[in-house]
Amino acid sequence: MTGLETPPGSERSAGLAVELDEALAARVNHVPRTHHLRPDGSPRFVNRLIREASPYLIQHAHNPVDWRPWGEEALAEAAALDRPVFLSVGYATCHWCHVMEEESFDDLEVAAVLNASFVPVKLDREQRPDVDQAYILATMLQHRHAGWPNSVWLMPDGRPFHTGTYFPKPQFVQVLGAIAQGWQGGQRDQFEGVAGQLADAMRRIPAQSAPPAELTEAPTRAVADLVRLFNAEHGGFSQGTQFPQEGNLLFLMDHWRRTGDAAARDAALTSLIHMAAGGLHDHVGGGFHRYTVDVNWRTPHFEKMLYNQALLMRCYTEAWQIAGRPDFARAVARCADYVLRDMTAPDGAFYSAEDADSLDVTGKQEEGAFYVWPPEEVEDDWLRDTLNLHAAPTLEAGPVAHLTPGAAVDFDRLDTGLEALRLRRDARPRPLRDDKVIGGWNGLMIRALAEAGAAFARPEWTEAAARAFDAVMTRLGPIEEMARLDLDGTRREAANLSDLAWLGLAALSLGRIDEAAQMADAALARFSTDGRLALTLDGPLGPVLETEDGAVPSGESSALELLALLDAAAPDPERRAKAEALVTALSGRLAEMPVARLEALRASRILTDGAAGWHRRIGPVQLILRRTQDDFTLDLHIAEGWHLTAGAHRADRRPLTLDGADIDWPEPTSGPDGPVWQNTLTLPLRPAGDTLTVSWQPCADTHCLLPVTVEFRWP
Repeated sequence: MTGLETPPGSERSAGLAVELDEALAARVNHVPRTHHLRPDGSPRFVNRLIREASPYLIQHAHNPVDWRPWGEEALAEAAALDRPVFLSVGYATCHWCHVMEEESFDDLEVAAVLNASFVPVKLDREQRPDVDQAYILATMLQHRHAGWPNSVWLMPDGRPFHTGTYFPKPQFVQVLGAIAQGWQGGQRDQFEGVAGQLADAMRRIPAQSAPPAELTEAPTRAVADLVRLFNAEHGGFSQGTQFPQEGNLLFLMDHWRRTGDAAARDAALTSLIHMAAGGLHDHVGGGFHRYTVDVNWRTPHFEKMLYNQALLMRCYTEAWQIAGRPDFARAVARCADYVLRDMTAPDGAFYSAEDADSLDVTGKQEEGAFYVWPPEEVEDDWLRDTLNLHAAPTLEAGPVAHLTPGAAVDFDRLDTGLEALRLRRDARPRPLRDDKVIGGWNGLMIRALAEAGAAFARPEWTEAAARAFDAVMTRLGPIEEMARLDLDGTRREAANLSDLAWLGLAALSLGRIDEAAQMADAALARFSTDGRLALTLDGPLGPVLETEDGAVPSGESSALELLALLDAAAPDPERRAKAEALVTALSGRLAEMPVARLEALRASRILTDGAAGWHRRIGPVQLILRRTQDDFTLDLHIAEGWHLTAGAHRADRRPLTLDGADIDWPEPTSGPDGPVWQNTLTLPLRPAGDTLTVSWQPCADTHCLLPVTVEFRWP
């Protein structure tokens, strides 16, 4: 026995105490995260979270709060003890989760109340996004806003009756006392009534539908709403705290490609210019933080999420293809460098996140300590001035490096100086890295790397994407038994709709059509419910239906995009019918509030009108209209067993018709019936007009498909 203390206000059996002692002893190089240490540095307390693998749960394994992990066992214990559940939901790199832990969950007074009157439960939102989403909706219904940490009080059957987010300790103690007293006193019926109303709303609201509607005007309305929200001075769509809102940017750029709407294009590009210059962008190490607390993108909340790297890489790749700005290409390259250097496992899979907090020079946890640069630590005057380190710091820890938007910068000189700073910074204590390998988040990153590799002719990025896909399938597959994540070499949780949709889109970006189709079919088979696709059918109160696209696209929207892209790449009448039915089921809500589901709206346009971007996969042919500084190259990758044959009736003996460009034709391969165009065809182009129209007809040895015509908008 290690002599661990029983948490205050808690009771536990001798058998459980032994089990927890043994679980702690089995951890190698484990560093307890708590103030409650004995003289030898060992923890005074341990709770059931010590048996978990989630870095977030392990962070709380030595709180005096006697935490249980989320699950049926905790709810059953609450029912047996006739106590309410206190559920705290967060994630490993969440700054305000750390603050609430410091103030309350590692406090003996708070722990005594929680342990004596509640069943305290911790949940990693990244491990169970379905449970997280259900209770985030409850908090939103009660307060019209929500976030993390999410604090929810539940009946023993899982229905919530009171919610909140971060509570300072005095307020938290007051709320705990009032609920504990009300539970034992005369308010049980009141709690039951609120729980019934909330649970009913949580089931009803996501499932609400509107009569099917035409979506013809929805894109224009969505753009009008976004342009109205657009911050013309600083970019973005807020007058305060700024999030990248990548879905807005991708939708606006797609809309410009379809319509030529300059306002949509300019809102997206202006936002990306300011983000690339601001402190949101980690200028020293590459990659992007999750958001900034100010309107001019200067002061980040320093956590770095894999999904932000993926979605912003896609945004900057698309923006480069439109505008050809060096800062856009640089943002993509530096983001890829960061992910491949700091966020990649030995087998090639990608880790989840890095924390906002790290140790400062005094050994105290401080938000941004790893990232700030006091001016005296940078000897190069030009570098210090270029990074605006002389400006008054907006953080106590020190200044955040940022560029002046629109200013001319010698990037070669800057990047040389930044690399020296990065090497020096790496000697500082690094923030915690969350080493979970989440299938869906990896899918987002794999797609971004594969698309960037194609756009910038960087085969090493494409190879890294393919290696990551193989690693994820090894860890989490096969598809029919797909798990959501890998922790410490152990598969955990069943894959949800987002995991299958995002990995399916990743497979499609790599040209793995069969695997993409299998992912789509698995998603349809597992998550269909009443004409919709649920994130999961097994949420705490039944199927979890998503109501909007948030920081990441919803699983339902992404599944629709996968189905739409597959309809062009590998047409299947049954799959298309299901995609059309899903559009119909969503159309009423999309028509009412299109800006809430931009990814679904964009996907519906792909299904109806085809893709509009610089890369298209149509049957056996993939087209990539790639920018090469001032000119462009059209790459056609023709699948094995297929070719484009110049018909005898064509005087120029060429299999393609191109309008809207000047072109230098290469020599074709000679075949028995004339010139044959197969494998990869690279055509240098110079724009001549507003659009490029390309027509062709693919043939196999025994048959030909119908002719195809696509159109690209020239920047």
